[in-house]
Amino acid sequence: MAGKNSRLDNPFKSRRELDERKQNTRTEHQVVDEKPLIVFSFKDFDDSQCPTGQTFKEWEKAGLLSDLFIKLVDVSSKNRIEAEQQKVVKIYGDWPKGHTDFKLPDHIQGEVDWGTLQRIGGQKARIAGYMNDNVFYVVFLDKEHKFYKSGK
Repeated sequence: MAGKNSRLDNPFKSRRELDERKQNTRTEHQVVDEKPLIVFSFKDFDDSQCPTGQTFKEWEKAGLLSDLFIKLVDVSSKNRIEAEQQKVVKIYGDWPKGHTDFKLPDHIQGEVDWGTLQRIGGQKARIAGYMNDNVFYVVFLDKEHKFYKSGK
């Protein structure tokens, strides 16, 4: 049975405090276009170009291997745009002809966005590779900054 002020008693009677829309109380739903975080792949890793590049054992001996993993953990918490804006990832685009001591590996086919992950345990050491979407494919360890040499 309906109560005294029920809408069933008078379906046309408005209950002002319940029916009136409150002004300026809408909460906007924030749509966040989250970009995928960077992940790393070592499937195209090439340590055959030593001494230009290095092996993991050489980086371990030089004390850079733990710095590398610390950097990988840090960069894995960023998307590509954030990593590029913070200058920890630098994308060059095409293979750096005339600017590198490395040779393009035969097993990497097609056009890829070559770049480096920078500032690993100092200014010089970096890893070189390429990006495809949010995946950074590690190809070389480069502790002497020979992948993309600047004119300095």
